[in-house]
Amino acid sequence: MDLDAIVLGAGPAGLSTASALARRGGSVAVIDPATRAGGAIHTVKEDGWRVELGPNTLQLEGKLDADLLGELGLANEIQEADVRGAKRLIANRGHIHALTSNPRSILNSELLSWKGKFNLLLEVFQPRESIQGETVRSFAERRFGTEVADRLFDPMINGIHAGDPGRLVLEYAFPSLARLESNHRSILLGLWRSPTEPRKIVQFAGGLHRLTEAMVGQLPQEALHLQSTTTLIRRDNRGWNVAWRNAHGEESGARAKSLIITAPPWQWAHLACGEILKPVLHAAEIVEAPPVALVVRGYEREQVQHPLDAFGLLVPHSEGRKVLGVLFPSSTFPNNTPDGSVQLACFIGGARNIALGRLDDDQLREVVDAELGDLLGVKGAPKKEWIARWPRAIPQYTHQHGRFLEALASTEALHSGLHFVGSFRGGISLMSTLRRGSELGSRLPRS
Repeated sequence: MDLDAIVLGAGPAGLSTASALARRGGSVAVIDPATRAGGAIHTVKEDGWRVELGPNTLQLEGKLDADLLGELGLANEIQEADVRGAKRLIANRGHIHALTSNPRSILNSELLSWKGKFNLLLEVFQPRESIQGETVRSFAERRFGTEVADRLFDPMINGIHAGDPGRLVLEYAFPSLARLESNHRSILLGLWRSPTEPRKIVQFAGGLHRLTEAMVGQLPQEALHLQSTTTLIRRDNRGWNVAWRNAHGEESGARAKSLIITAPPWQWAHLACGEILKPVLHAAEIVEAPPVALVVRGYEREQVQHPLDAFGLLVPHSEGRKVLGVLFPSSTFPNNTPDGSVQLACFIGGARNIALGRLDDDQLREVVDAELGDLLGVKGAPKKEWIARWPRAIPQYTHQHGRFLEALASTEALHSGLHFVGSFRGGISLMSTLRRGSELGSRLPRS
């Protein structure tokens, strides 16, 4: 069987690549050992509750993102977040402070001292510097001061990367900030001179799983091969030859012009690639992705003292808490929770609390009971609970990540038609992963 492309991995990157190629009339096979498509996307519906046990929302950054969802047939299903979703809460020294997308909210808040606010404003006078390999922590301290690094950047890193700002490299994790300094000298001046369209936080009426269903629905018939593992990957002068075996022991195979690897790096050693991936396997082994546990709970509204009038709560590492943060899904999208109830999603673990990410269910419950009680005034037992575990959750863009990226680029250059796409490269957000996959699928060669 001759195809235009074979995609290894049926997560967001693989499905977006394959569906974009299919929309152009291309032929494709998608192979994944999992029992379901979608990768980290996992929507659960139960007794009137709609719960996301993976990514919680999409952030649209402009018309191109909206157009991509339109190409998937989802334009009429998009739901924008409630106005409460524009607010973020940050814990500091036993108090909770609210911030909005308006920069003035930082100055009006008591999150920063007057000295911290003064140092924040002084950023416009800081000189331009280009420090190769600079960490996010070092960047924040250099430009804004220690207090801003502790109380703004640190909780942001906890919430986005579940990472350590002292180890994440700015040019990999937040290249837009590096570009602002390079182009405008000042981050604040750069934001003022080049305003961007506000990001929209969205969901779908049926949950994020609708994204998976839409992409799978655009694939050719019998293109998706779940519970299947590759047994042979070889390249000759006619293209890529791939064989795979399904859960019933049945063998299949195909030849394709392009091979797209979207499976996470820690699975590459099991892809039967022989010598093809040998140069990149060592680099793949050093990709860090710490464990994260997610505990989602449903409560009666009167059980929660806090008004929950925000997207969620971020917690700096300096607070000594055992949660990275708490999202308020029932505030941003009220229709995912029965009337009179609220939904709280607690994230535990990450790069600086690896042991917590590996706690058993009872231990996680003890942590969540204590943290929600202290932070949000939650009382009593939940009426609903879901627990999800991601043993290797979010790739960490540390100094070693540079070696990994170089290995990917050199391997692609060595083997024509080979492409790597995923959250391990170019950004960890769900929307950026979809965007990169779709862009690749739109330019892959066809017969």
